[in-house]
Formats: sequence, structure tokens, C-alpha cells
Amino acid sequence: MNSFRSAALVLLVIAGQIPAQAAPPSNRQRWDLTLFSWVRRSPAEPGAPANSQPLRVSAAALEQALASVQLVLPKEDEPLFDRSEAAGLSKVLAEALALAGPGEDLELVSTAKRGGGFFSDSLTVTARLFVQEGKLNLLVHDARLDVVFKYNLDFTMPKFEFGSRTKARAVVLRAEEGEARRPDWIVLPLPPPTVKAAPTSTPVTVAPTPVAPSPVLPAAVAPVAPAAPAPPRPESAPAPSSTLESRLLRLKQLRDQNLITEEDYAKRKQELLKEL
Repeated sequence: MNSFRSAALVLLVIAGQIPAQAAPPSNRQRWDLTLFSWVRRSPAEPGAPANSQPLRVSAAALEQALASVQLVLPKEDEPLFDRSEAAGLSKVLAEALALAGPGEDLELVSTAKRGGGFFSDSLTVTARLFVQEGKLNLLVHDARLDVVFKYNLDFTMPKFEFGSRTKARAVVLRAEEGEARRPDWIVLPLPPPTVKAAPTSTPVTVAPTPVAPSPVLPAAVAPVAPAAPAPPRPESAPAPSSTLESRLLRLKQLRDQNLITEEDYAKRKQELLKEL
């Protein structure tokens, strides 16, 4: 039984359903936040110049950079990432950039409710990130991709695509402190790495004075801040339904819960009945 559980755990790690915490930090390739929000290291695009990585940059600096990016829309611009979303992503990006090599990019998938309300749609951002000359490059492939609705209908995992250095996408970004290299490609400044200079000392001649020995006191120990709680493990995806009857039942549940409209229900129901 123990061997069966161990094998099942390995399969879940490979599938990306739970973080692979047992792997050494230097070998970590993927950071999972939720089923549809994660960051992973991947080989850079063929022919790309070497990146300025690994790089240690604070999560606060990355959060500020991500939160500054605006998505340009016909009616009104809106943040590409909301503030809480940027805060969660910045923590894993800081660790990933510290491990990524010069021949690696970071691929990002982030899903959140857009609009602020409980009934807002959960939409996905997909992007490629890397550091060049001390600046964060953000190439967006999809800014508002609807994958959650389709997954709730047939439990099909989407195939994500990420930004490319050679192929532009129909996405327009802007940031006050950023440089738009292309409408879908923005370069964001990062603070330079902080390097503490070694203290210098000037020799001083002091006449010897007899001093009584003093008791040796233990050095003060600075309090250690408690470690931040690990992000919740994403729940395992439900097993795909194998019968038409159960898929119709699932579709009806979505309608009864007001997760889809009556029009969407009728349309999807007709598509499923055509499979008879």
C-alpha cells in the first residue's frame, strides 16, 4: 500500500497537480499557484541572445513592475494583473529568476476574476518573461483567455502558448516607467542588485592601558521572522466524464448554479446531443 501511495504521489508531481517540494531548490522547474496559475522555467527561443540570469531581485520590485502594466482596451484601459495577483506571482518569479540560467525563459500562466465581482469571469494571461541588461522583458500572448468555462464543460486541459520574440500578438500594453518594444512586448526597469561594500578601517595608535577582564556575554541574536506560509496546493482536477449522460448532467448543474446562461446551456446541449 505504501509503495502504491508513493507511486501515485510521483504521478501527481509529474502532472503538475502539486508542487514538487521534494526536489532540490536548484533543480526546481515549476511553481504551481492554482490549476490555471503557474510559472515554469523553459528553454529560451532558438536564436535568442543570452539572458542576464540568474538574477536576485526582490519580490516587492517585481510586484511593482507587474502592477504597473496596463492592458489597452477600446473602452478603458485596465491593469494586466490586479494587485493581489501581482503580489502572488512576484514571489514565485523572484525564486524562478534566481534559478533560471542565461539560456532559459520563464513561462507564465495566471488566471483571476477580471472585473472585481464574485460573478466576474475568470480569464487567463499567458506570457514569456526574461531579464536583459537588468530589465524585465514581458511578452504577452493572451491577455484575456477564457479557459475555465470550457474546462468546466468537458474537463479538457487547454494548450497554452506564450509570447514570442519573433511573432507579435494582437495585444497592446503600456506602462509609465516601461519601454514598449512592441505593442505586446514591454520592458520594465528593475532596481540594481544591492551590493554591500566591505567596511574600511583606519589604523589608530592607542597607548596600552591595563583593563580588568570583562565577562564574555553571548552575542545578541536577532529574532527570526516566521516563514511565510506556503501557497495552497491546487486541488486535483476532477476526473473527466466518460459518458454523454454525465456530461449533460454537468451542463445542467452549471445552468442551475447560474454559471452559464440559458442560451449557452441550450447551445451546448444541442452540440452534445449531436454525438448520439
